[in-house]
This record gives sequence, C-alpha cells and structure tokens, in this order.
Amino acid sequence: MKQFATDEEYYGDWKYVTNSQLGYIKKGWEYYQMMKHGGKIDGPALRFGNLVHTLILEPKEYQNKFIVFNKDDRPEPSKTMLSKLNRGWKERVEFDAKNSGKILLTMDQYQLGLNLRDKLLSVKEVKDILDNSQKEVPKCWVDFNTMVDCKGKADIVVDGGDMLVDIKTTSKPVTEFINSAYRYNYHRQAAFYLDGFGAKEFMFIVIETQAPYQVGIFRCTDNFIEQGREEYISLLELYKEPKNKNIIFGEL
Repeated sequence: MKQFATDEEYYGDWKYVTNSQLGYIKKGWEYYQMMKHGGKIDGPALRFGNLVHTLILEPKEYQNKFIVFNKDDRPEPSKTMLSKLNRGWKERVEFDAKNSGKILLTMDQYQLGLNLRDKLLSVKEVKDILDNSQKEVPKCWVDFNTMVDCKGKADIVVDGGDMLVDIKTTSKPVTEFINSAYRYNYHRQAAFYLDGFGAKEFMFIVIETQAPYQVGIFRCTDNFIEQGREEYISLLELYKEPKNKNIIFGEL
C-alpha cells in the first residue's frame, strides 16, 4: 500500500479516501469537489484543536506549525498596539505566519493549550495510554465492502495495536459528549479507523476547554461502532456511484 513521506503529501492526496472526505460527501458531491480542488475549512476551534493535538502528541512539531503573537513583546511596551511602530511589528508577525504557512496564535490560546496538555498529563489513565502507545500513525487500506482505497491517521495506537484512542476538545461539559459524538459523526470515524487499522476497541479522551478542564474517557460500544460502520460504507458506495452526484434527492 501507499506510504506517505510527509504530512503535506498525506493531506494533499485524494486517491485514498479519508473519514474527513466522507464528511464532505455527506454534505453533497459538489461540496466534496470544492474541497478536493483547494477548498479550506478553518476556524478558531479547528486551529485550537490542532494546537492541543500537537502539544500532546507531537510536541517537537510545535515550532514548525505555530507562531505565538505576544503583545508583551511589542517594540514599544510603554505604548498601545495603536502606535505606528507596534502596528508595523504586528503586521510583520502576521505576514511571517501567513508566508510560512504557520498558524498564528494569541498568547491566551497558547497558554490555554498548555493548561489542557498539563491537565491531561496529570490524569493517570491518560498518562498510561500516552506512555505506552504510538502517536499520529498513518495507514492505508482497501475497504473490502466497496474495494475503495482508504487511509487514516490515528491519534494514538496503544501498544499491541488492539486499541485506538482519539483526543477531542469540547467547549461543552464532557457529560454532553455522548450527544456530540453522534452530531459530529464520531461514530463513523471510530468504525472507519477500527476496520482500517484492524483494531478491536476505540476510545475517546475528551477535555473541556474551560476551567476546571474536566476530562472524560469514553469507550465505544458495539452499537455505536455498527451505526458508524453502516454510514461509512454507504458513503463509500456513494463515492463510487457516478450518477446524479450533483443533485441531492430526498423525501419530506
């Protein structure tokens, strides 16, 4: 199967179908085509989630992916950001981030990311998983239900390969994660990765983005996985079907 040398190659490839791409197909074929040809999804929540994943799973990659804008470093500390010199400095920082392809963070965002990292590492169950696993593991496979080439990158593969773990951040109480899991199609993600990696169990580690940063650990039930499996197979079948992809049909 295909091996990807870099993240750029992995994320730039569209021959192998990902769970995210299945999400685009679920929204509509034209939406999928738009994303395939350079469309971007961006926003504070996605960028912050990326930060937390990097700090926990790939800390050595942090400086390659992010730039922190700290207004306390402004050249005229006695003046506000409205001064000409300080404004020019801010514009240069923003330009450097955009030109380098890095994500620009505020100091508050960076500190929050550190708080979440430290909270997760303070939980014994989470620390044990992180200490006995591989992180950000890519894999390609053929879905034998549809014979479509697929790929995925697992957050965490616990030693032995039987358990996969995904880290999620949430702005809501962790007690509401069960509802969020279906709303954000995490059941499809879990089933897609379980089948592709040949693992036996999938678990989500969830942390709130507001103090006291409560942590939840959720194991996926067979029913949860089966619902996700039905969905990802139906979307892979839609991916293969050439007819009427540009029109959405339904009954009301």
